Amino acid sequence: MSEESKDLYVLGKVTGYYGVKGWVKLYSYTEPKENIVRYHSLQIKRSPREEWQPIQLDSGKAHGKGVVAHFSGYDNREISASLIGSELGVNRSDFKPAGKDEYYWTDLIKLQVVNLQGVELGQVNHLIETAAHDVLVIDSIADIDGSKTVNEILIPFVQGHYIKNVDLQEKVITVDWLTDWNSSD
Repeated sequence: MSEESKDLYVLGKVTGYYGVKGWVKLYSYTEPKENIVRYHSLQIKRSPREEWQPIQLDSGKAHGKGVVAHFSGYDNREISASLIGSELGVNRSDFKPAGKDEYYWTDLIKLQVVNLQGVELGQVNHLIETAAHDVLVIDSIADIDGSKTVNEILIPFVQGHYIKNVDLQEKVITVDWLTDWNSSD
């Protein structure tokens, strides 16, 4: 893996055809979903064995529940077929800066989570989007009778209430969450 590809973040993937003029359907991991076509320095990876390559986006837009796009040089259905299944990514340097009290999910992954009492609850594994708010999924390692087990702790990402501080430099999230809230009693 090249040094540059370590800084690449997958934003979505090509999932199918759209029409006969080379347009393709995209599944976007961005929020909102059409943000994927706002990046002009997209990279494409056609298979796990291949390296990331630049690809020129000509046009793209939200369409129904998804996003459609056209890439330079892929002007018919047969040629664009080679793109289906490919991942699309960008360099981290292409992300616009997050606003005050806004975070990219990718920046929260692997941060340590500590409560107000100084107890280390675990590490952020991933986040879940719900209708009400995002939820941190924390891997908590417990030592029960000499054997280590991994438990999940779910903490609503509600800033000012449960989330007291996010320190990206120190890689720590401070939460108002008691250890006995995790008990299944």
